[in-house]
Amino acid sequence: MPQKFLRLPEVRSRVPYSRATIYRLISSGEFPRPYGLGAHAVAWRESDIIAWIEKRTERRPNDPAEHEQSS
Repeated sequence: MPQKFLRLPEVRSRVPYSRATIYRLISSGEFPRPYGLGAHAVAWRESDIIAWIEKRTERRPNDPAEHEQSS
């Protein structure tokens, strides 16, 4: 199955960050790097963005939100 690529507006519709924040997270290694599509165009693999979102939304042990729900 071919990879689907997302341009920045589509990425921003899926994550709650501004362009500047996305690029700051890329620089710090906390967000997937885009792929170059041409001289002035980049895009992200949809699968990379989905995996990043899933990793960020996993429940962690002793998550305060877990305790609030069980109280």
